[in-house]
Amino acid sequence: MEIRPDGEQIVIQIEPFEVKILGDLANQLLDIASPNSEVVENEDPLAALIGIDSQAAKPTDPISSRLFPDAYPDDPDASMEFRRFTERSLRETSVTRAKRVLADLEGRTELTLSPDQWQQWVGFLNSLRLALGTRLEIDQESWNEERSESDPLYQLYELYNWLTWMQETLISIGYFGEE
Repeated sequence: MEIRPDGEQIVIQIEPFEVKILGDLANQLLDIASPNSEVVENEDPLAALIGIDSQAAKPTDPISSRLFPDAYPDDPDASMEFRRFTERSLRETSVTRAKRVLADLEGRTELTLSPDQWQQWVGFLNSLRLALGTRLEIDQESWNEERSESDPLYQLYELYNWLTWMQETLISIGYFGEE
């Protein structure tokens, strides 16, 4: 993979196997992040329209808990209220990012990212790193430790490092924010 700036855009040369890996990861993120779309009988139509989730619940799996954490860890009631108003849109943002990446990758080995696409990719990679880092129990002390190839999780650590490199590279060469 090669990532380089090209004026106001970023060009990514990507190998077919890398397209497959990122596509698989995007689909996994879609599975994790997709909001519950079940229609609840007697749900307030206005609440549903503006994205208030009357069925919001604290995630039970560690990856979802990391991607959608409690806003107020010491106040479960305030956290649940905050979650009702925000979690659906956070999940929808993750879904939008994953779908954007899938669309960008479809049938391509060279991508040209606009500023909007760049932002979607950086957020997508961040979510992947949070999910994989949670699975690997990576923290500040352990994230850059040397790993033996005999470690059964070696390939996952290498994947985490690759995603980190990709995100860092995109950020370092392509910040398109307001000046």
